[in-house]
Amino acid sequence: MTLAPGTGFCETAEELVFLDLARDKYLSLRGQDRAAFDRLRRGEPNDGGAIARLVATGLFVSTNGPGSVEPAAIDVPTRDLAAVSHESFSPRMALSTAFALRWARRAMRPEQIGFTIEAVRARKAGVGPSAADGEIEIVSARYAAARWLNPVPQRCLIDALALDHILLARGLASTMVFGIRMSPFKAHCWLQSPSAILTGTAAEARNFVPILVIR
Repeated sequence: MTLAPGTGFCETAEELVFLDLARDKYLSLRGQDRAAFDRLRRGEPNDGGAIARLVATGLFVSTNGPGSVEPAAIDVPTRDLAAVSHESFSPRMALSTAFALRWARRAMRPEQIGFTIEAVRARKAGVGPSAADGEIEIVSARYAAARWLNPVPQRCLIDALALDHILLARGLASTMVFGIRMSPFKAHCWLQSPSAILTGTAAEARNFVPILVIR
C-alpha cells in the first residue's frame, strides 16, 4: 500500500493530517483508521477489513509489492529573497509574470489542482535536480520585482505556481512545499531552493509543518 497520487501527510499537534489534492481537501485520520495506519507504518499486520477501510478513504492505493508511506520531510531554509541582491525591473519578466499568473489562475481551480501538481511533478522530473541555486534566486527576485505591476491579488498558491512555471520554462527546478499549522488551522504553500525561500518569507514558511513536497 502506498499514498495515492497528489497525497501527502504530516503529524502535528498529535493529529495525523492528510492533504488530498485530487479532492482539494485536508483530512484527518482518527479512531480505528488511525490505529490501522499506525500499524501499517510500523510494519505490523492489519486484517483485510482494516486495509479496505484505509483504501476506502481515497488516501491510499494498494500495491503488489512493498509500498512507501512516509510523512512529508524537507529542510526549510532560514533565508529568503530579502537576502538576495536587488534585481531591477525587467519588462520581459513583467510579461512572463503576467502570462504565468494567468496560467496559474486556471491551474489552481479546485477541479484542476490535482492534475496541475502531477503535471508539475512530471516537468520537474524531466528537468532534474538543479544545481544553479544562484540563477534560481535571480529569476525569483526578478519575478518579485515585476509582481507588483499585476493586479492579480497575491496568494501563496498562485504565486508559487506562477514562479514555478517561469523557472521550469528556463530549465530550473525548485521545490514546491505545502504546509499546515493547527489551532487555528491554516494552510500555506511556497517555493524554495535548497538555500532560500523563493515566495513569501522564511519566517512565515518556518511556522508551517510540511505536508506535501513536490520535487
